[in-house]
Amino acid sequence: MLLTGCWWCLMLWWLKARRAHTLLPASYGVFVALVLLLQGVVADLPSFLTGGDNPVVATLLAPVPLYAALLVSLESRLHAAEDTGTRLVRGMDVGLVLAVVAAAALAGFVIGSLLESAGALAVGRNTAFLVGLMLCARPLIGARAVMAPVVWLLAVMLFGFDHGHPYFWSVLPRANSDPIALAAAAVALAAGLTCQLTVRPRVDS
Repeated sequence: MLLTGCWWCLMLWWLKARRAHTLLPASYGVFVALVLLLQGVVADLPSFLTGGDNPVVATLLAPVPLYAALLVSLESRLHAAEDTGTRLVRGMDVGLVLAVVAAAALAGFVIGSLLESAGALAVGRNTAFLVGLMLCARPLIGARAVMAPVVWLLAVMLFGFDHGHPYFWSVLPRANSDPIALAAAAVALAAGLTCQLTVRPRVDS
């Protein structure tokens, strides 16, 4: 009974410290709205490699508010308290990351299936990839890791296409069933979770 009470106290403390109950539901609503609103929207951006236009599907941007809110939540830490119980807290943080990625994949699957949208179907994979990149960068640059996925997005938009066809390394605009993109997303997320579990986050002054 005592252990159960301590566990619930820890969970409530962790949830309050992370602000997950306020930040993430709001950002998830924005994410779902973007996936719905950006259906069929394609922007032709200039290619720095071929001199033509890159047809960039706007749903590539949908995960941005979700992963940004996730980082804000992870960065909402009580350093003195967490440094004494890092393993358990890091484990709960990994669970939070997986829950966010799973929720994104579920929304993408439901919307993609109902609207027959390839862009929506791929949004879960893309979220996993971008979150993985962010978590890998976080031990090095702290909260500024939110820019790592943005840099990747810009690289894809400007350099990721060969006359309208996405390069294999671009990941995000590839078809939902593309094995290379799926493998890249899985590796990125696994690497990010490993960093989350094993590397102490950088504390920005």
